Amino acid sequence: MFYAIDAVDTFFFRNASPFDADLSQSASSLFPPFPSVYAGALRYADTTPGRSSSVISRALKIGFSGLMVDGRLLLPRPLDTWVSPSFKLERLSLVPSPVGSSPLPYCLTPVTLTEDKEVEPRGGGYVEEADLSRYLEGADREALCLSLSDFVKREGHVGIQIDRSSGSSRSGLWYSIEKVRPVDACNRRCSLVVEAEGVSVDTSSSIKLGGEARAASIRRLEREESFAPVTSSSRYFKLYLAAPAIFKQGWLPWWIDPVTKEGVFAYKKHRIRVRLLSAAIGRHVAVGGFSMEKRHPKEMRYAVPAGSVYFFEIIEGEFKDAVKLFHRKCVSDYREGYGFVYRNWDRMRYCDRGYGYSLVGTIGAEQGGVLNV
Repeated sequence: MFYAIDAVDTFFFRNASPFDADLSQSASSLFPPFPSVYAGALRYADTTPGRSSSVISRALKIGFSGLMVDGRLLLPRPLDTWVSPSFKLERLSLVPSPVGSSPLPYCLTPVTLTEDKEVEPRGGGYVEEADLSRYLEGADREALCLSLSDFVKREGHVGIQIDRSSGSSRSGLWYSIEKVRPVDACNRRCSLVVEAEGVSVDTSSSIKLGGEARAASIRRLEREESFAPVTSSSRYFKLYLAAPAIFKQGWLPWWIDPVTKEGVFAYKKHRIRVRLLSAAIGRHVAVGGFSMEKRHPKEMRYAVPAGSVYFFEIIEGEFKDAVKLFHRKCVSDYREGYGFVYRNWDRMRYCDRGYGYSLVGTIGAEQGGVLNV
């Protein structure tokens, strides 16, 4: 079930930077939030009578999470592309890596050399779901890169710490918070979207989300699964991460050998053996949070950012096996409460909190470069 969440006023999602009213007086807001934020909000918004929060937590599964404007999903820009001055996305081509300069056999470079400088969209680059579907299909058509700043407004708020015993303000303990108002210049609604199972939420009520438990409205979306599986007979595929992923080996999943860059992934009747050829990975992001049950911060982990892309060669198996194993699956290694070691590995192979939500795509002939794709 897909849900759309709209801010009643503003949102505030803390980042990993320290924040208090004494030493670190300024805090900025993430947007969109990490997938685990939805798990906490939906767990306490469940309207089923007689279900405890622990029972709901075990049943709750988070899949896709992202943004929606005018009924169209927005996803992070794939990092194997660069943004031209006209805000068009142009794909980078795979070429052999220089000897000794890369741990992977191929690196990414522009197809044609140009003097134009890459543009960095304000707030981060996003693409519409239709353009991303064509990207996954390997189509040559250029996509438009949208700036997140076009859909949200950031507002600064200043406050001062209050003494709980006296109710008066404390001298010198001021702070500033940057909050997010999801609306663009034309007052079009920018909604948060999350796919959740195992929870029943009354969409006629409101929920509390993020820092300061900001009020938000929630509604069900009557839509089918997005991103139809790509069909191909190629021995190569790319794995696009629509959400941050926490991997045991930093930027490498646990099942990839750090020396040979080969690995086997299997689940139920499907099995595939692959070799990692190249990767387009952004700067890591720190993922934390706060546990309401234990009343203390959660452990901090570094995650591969959303938009990262991995390029694989299939050694054993077929393209359809890659689709069955990875497409619309959460491939993050880390699971909240269990870490990287699961008691029942088969049942908990995939992350159930939305991290590492991945999509499988083909590598087009132009992007494949010297590869015979």
